[in-house]
Amino acid sequence: MIKTVKDYREEISKLGGEGDILFRGQSNHSWEIKSSLERHGIETIECEKYYSIIDRYKPLINPLIENQYERKSTQSGYPFDFKEYEKGSWELPEMEYLAYLRHHGFPTPLIDLSMSCFIALFFACADFSQERKVDGKIFLYSPPQIRLGGNYVPDLRKIGRYVEAGKRHLAQQSQYLIPIVYDSEWKFITFNKVIESQKNNHALKEIIISKDVKAKLMRELNEMNINRYTMYLNEDALIKSFADEWALENAQQKLEDKTKTA
Repeated sequence: MIKTVKDYREEISKLGGEGDILFRGQSNHSWEIKSSLERHGIETIECEKYYSIIDRYKPLINPLIENQYERKSTQSGYPFDFKEYEKGSWELPEMEYLAYLRHHGFPTPLIDLSMSCFIALFFACADFSQERKVDGKIFLYSPPQIRLGGNYVPDLRKIGRYVEAGKRHLAQQSQYLIPIVYDSEWKFITFNKVIESQKNNHALKEIIISKDVKAKLMRELNEMNINRYTMYLNEDALIKSFADEWALENAQQKLEDKTKTA
């Protein structure tokens, strides 16, 4: 039973959580890993179609941001041959733009994970209030040592840390996985289709975080300067971090009062 951050770190070591491991925290243990695109109701979409859709929003986004995203589409469509296997197997275009959209709430095929087990723990514990009490979960993902490719082989494309995707990307030590398959052309698919195919050994392990220790773990993480503000770095997050701090103080006081009367 995990009761402290130290317990959590020891459990990760027992599971072999060292080396090239990525972590994902979810506040509800019953939730599966899904991209925001899948949560938007789209389980499969052709890459070319998706890129054409997101390309049209650039002129509306650019006036509001410093980094400018160049419009790519022409009358001939999006200028990348998603029907050519080799080209798509080596690279996908505009990873910075996809990561930017992901961090700002637009449906994307990206599944965000963190290089930090502690940041993943924050996201598993962030809903620590009594009203929303439910166990959380940490996923530990290890990539396959040897990767198979080819037609009809569902796989996970990894985007590392070296993309210009804004402050949240850096603060959350983000990396991303993209579920993808080649079926006459490249298509975005669901995470589960990749895992269930067993074509490649994508290792996934889990740690359950009890709802009863979320507040305690959040207090420890806050002492490590991992809180809502340092994860999101905006004004709303700063105020919410103060609200969290107050709520955690109240939770601690109730626990102490309960202990005294026991």
